[in-house]
Amino acid sequence: MIHIAIIGRPNVGKSTLFNRLVGSRKSIVEPTPGVTRDINDAFIRIDDVEIMLYDTGGLLEKSDDILNDKVRNKTFDVAKNIDIILFLVDVSESHPDDRHFLQELRKINKPIILVVNKVDSESRESLVYDFQNLGVKDIVPISSEHGRGISELLEEMERVSLSLTPSGEENQRKDDEIKIAIVGKPNAGKSTFLNTILGKERSIVHDEAGTTRDSIDVHFTFNNDDICLIDTAGMRRKRNVHTSVEYYSVNRSVHAIEASDVCILLLDMQEGLTEQDKKIASLIIERKKGIVIAANKWDIREKPTTWNEYEAFMKDNFPVLQYAIYTKLTATHKTTSEKLLSLAIRVAKTRKMEYSTHSLTETMVRASRQYTLNVGRTSFKIFYVVQIGTNPPAFSIFSNHPEKLTFDYKRYLENKFREIFDFRGTPIVLHFKKEKEKGRGR
Repeated sequence: MIHIAIIGRPNVGKSTLFNRLVGSRKSIVEPTPGVTRDINDAFIRIDDVEIMLYDTGGLLEKSDDILNDKVRNKTFDVAKNIDIILFLVDVSESHPDDRHFLQELRKINKPIILVVNKVDSESRESLVYDFQNLGVKDIVPISSEHGRGISELLEEMERVSLSLTPSGEENQRKDDEIKIAIVGKPNAGKSTFLNTILGKERSIVHDEAGTTRDSIDVHFTFNNDDICLIDTAGMRRKRNVHTSVEYYSVNRSVHAIEASDVCILLLDMQEGLTEQDKKIASLIIERKKGIVIAANKWDIREKPTTWNEYEAFMKDNFPVLQYAIYTKLTATHKTTSEKLLSLAIRVAKTRKMEYSTHSLTETMVRASRQYTLNVGRTSFKIFYVVQIGTNPPAFSIFSNHPEKLTFDYKRYLENKFREIFDFRGTPIVLHFKKEKEKGRGR
């Protein structure tokens, strides 16, 4: 995911460009309105490049206007946390503030594409040369209102985005990495858990610095596995998100879930199980990610709660998460922290396993014979099973009468998959398809 922000002075056309890019031949996945009046974001795709695009408030010089200062500070906070800056200027006005703000943005050390807007006629194209003295190499003239130059801008955004992504051996290492997101409410112990894991001697490959409001990606090896551990900002309920920085943090946490193979959901035992915990769990379910739920601060729990009692309590309150792995945690202790990490790694590896059609068919045919289901004049029969996907595991089950399967019988088959192939901690996807009797030998 590449994060790109449109930044510039007021009235240069930022929102018009944002709307043009969002609505121009794009596959919009989840356009999300900003919490404040001047921040909006939307997911767009340019070929194979996934981009989160941000529309920011207009930049003004410092003044006695507190609101203007807040907007400026907010915009620079966003700029520090994205990958590419689209700096927008008005072709009809070469303003001294453009140079000033560009100098400030250069200190952040992010790629900058200078976009000269309102070039809506050939007569205005010559004015673009006046902006070369701003010292930005990549300049794209456009008219966001009329759509001129948008294709060229998209190509430039794609080119710069691809230059930021690794290739070759580094890209292969990224593909092989097990990506684990640590999620939960604020102060549930996410950073403590991360620090405990990294406190032991490790071979650290790469460490991306972050702040408490951003996600921190830490790359290291653990028992010969390449791990990308993502410590996310605490996720509050929307009505409790008051600042754009908090909003941005929550947004990044959601993206961290999307980018992960497995999520570790930390619960704070002192606060108990909350609706926000359930909301975070639902986000993980919706995105079909693996999940390990850890009850943190187990060492200071109210006595005499036993683990069996608390695990039963969590399963009762997470009825849609029967496949989750539950464990207790003291985030300051290395032993329990490493056990939790090992569980998440095991789930991630299970999600990527591939099984032969022969083993799948033999196993599930046997399961269907152990518990038969009448479908009219005959019994339900499975002819063969094929795996059609990984991460999450997905299977097609070819049978005589899939349309007559009951919910309970589908659940029985799903549970058999979990029991036999040890799919604890991950959702699995089962597609039931019709096949005639002659298909048995396939």
